[in-house]
Amino acid sequence: MFTKKRLLGITLIVVLILVLVQPAFSQTNIVDLGTLGCCGSSAASINDLSQVVGTSGTPGGFVHAFLWSAKTGMQDLGTLGGNYSSASSINNRGQVVGFSITAAGDNHAFLWTAKGGMEDLGTLGGAFTFASFINQRGQVVGESDTVDGYRHACLWP
Repeated sequence: MFTKKRLLGITLIVVLILVLVQPAFSQTNIVDLGTLGCCGSSAASINDLSQVVGTSGTPGGFVHAFLWSAKTGMQDLGTLGGNYSSASSINNRGQVVGFSITAAGDNHAFLWTAKGGMEDLGTLGGAFTFASFINQRGQVVGESDTVDGYRHACLWP
């Protein structure tokens, strides 16, 4: 049978073990990338220069694609005229791809560059495209609806 003194001793030993032997994950670093001003954010991709892209809430209550770097912080990449955009991939040249709602309400793939901003990549004739990845040569892959309503894998060379 345990006495109060013995239980206190065991409790102190357990506490010391928990304090001195912390799990490995508690010793890692984590960087809060912040938001564009509201409600949360989600990172989707990182390049070799530690630039990160994803989506974040805006002060107006919308969701926009972002580009983050340690030097500039989180930058709003805008939209193609609608109220939503999402970045899915970034290459080492800083080119970003994803999709945005257009002014007409369609989902279109985009390519964003620092020089040219957000560019609509078009469709295979339907109202939907999504750019999922960009390689180091600037080639983009994703999916698009065709004019007859079928969704096809696609490449923007």
